Amino acid sequence: MKLALLLVLFLALLVLFSVPAGHADSHSLVIINFTYQVDPGAQDYFQSVLSYAELHGDPVIIVMNTPGGYLTNGFAIVNYTIAAEKSITVTTYVPSGNMAASAGSYIALASNYVYMGNASFIGPSTPYIIGGTSLEQQHVTNASLAFMESLAEVHGWNQSAVRQMVEHNVAYTAQNASRIGLITGLSDSLSAVIQKLGYQGLPQIQFYENTVEQLESFLSNSTVADFLILIGAVAILLDIFHGSIVLSVAGIVAIALGFWGVTLISFQPIAILLMVMGIALIFLEIKLGHGLAMVGGVILVVAGGLILMVGVSYSSNVPVLGSTNYALIALEATVLPIGALYLIGLRKAVMGKPSKVGPDTIIGKKGKAVTEIKPNEKGVVNVQSEEWTATSAEAISAGDQVVVLSYSEGIVTVKKSS
Repeated sequence: MKLALLLVLFLALLVLFSVPAGHADSHSLVIINFTYQVDPGAQDYFQSVLSYAELHGDPVIIVMNTPGGYLTNGFAIVNYTIAAEKSITVTTYVPSGNMAASAGSYIALASNYVYMGNASFIGPSTPYIIGGTSLEQQHVTNASLAFMESLAEVHGWNQSAVRQMVEHNVAYTAQNASRIGLITGLSDSLSAVIQKLGYQGLPQIQFYENTVEQLESFLSNSTVADFLILIGAVAILLDIFHGSIVLSVAGIVAIALGFWGVTLISFQPIAILLMVMGIALIFLEIKLGHGLAMVGGVILVVAGGLILMVGVSYSSNVPVLGSTNYALIALEATVLPIGALYLIGLRKAVMGKPSKVGPDTIIGKKGKAVTEIKPNEKGVVNVQSEEWTATSAEAISAGDQVVVLSYSEGIVTVKKSS
């Protein structure tokens, strides 16, 4: 009996150790679908998925098609990838017609294996700084070059090629990259890559950016953040004259989202100062009423949004000011002046009304009898939300509608309203 148990235990151990590492039935293949720009949302996306893969010991394939983006976030993703490779294998696959451009090229070359499809390309990888000096540009380029060369050394990529990518903004087609040893090889389908890696027996888990990560990506655009702050301030200002709560709530939410977006960017402190001063000027319009304060506030907030971009390091094929940015700037330039004119007219209409209810304002106004009023006796009526001592030549019951005929020495004369 003991011999049989030992034999069963031996066979179980033999089967256990015969299973290749990383291919146990409990493991899965993690697919990171990366069809986004490199930004704070993408950074959080990679961090969460790679942490999940490390926890479960699952190999990862990054299916990439990115134009690049913020260099800082790209470097952070590279660091996450390098850390994950201590316990799992990370592969990047660039399908046919897709790209691993700019910051995406750094992420791809941080992988253990890189496969590309026909008509795809990798690079260029030269970073640049908006509004930076030549010395700052050289500093960032040299740092990026050293970073890329270290990736090439660790993974065995062609160092001469990566130097061309960073220093001279060179991009390589899939065929050229494979021929010079910049990538592992060519493959025209994800299934073929999975087969080459020996992962065909693993169930796949597909990951995409979640709602919060997509919101971070949206808000990390400096023009979007600037626009939300500006619209939020104007909405609250309009609501002060309209007397509703909806615009105020929407304005507060917009300002909060805008400043959240600002914190996602490596911003200049002066940008925040200009925005706060601009908001203060916009609210000063409540007192002044001629529109100049609002116009000045709008200019300061927009200027703060433009300064947000100064000094930010990019590595991207996407223009820093793309179609979305130009559309928002055009919207600010057209809608906000109209809003300023509307606000001036609204302020005049509201502020032009008498601020107090007095005897000269209630004659001819309708109200309601609070108490019974007998002929030639005193009672109480409510007119324009204030109570007045009243007399009447006719009997009036409590609750009857009345109209004010005259006022004298603190007493109004009323009659029933027809």
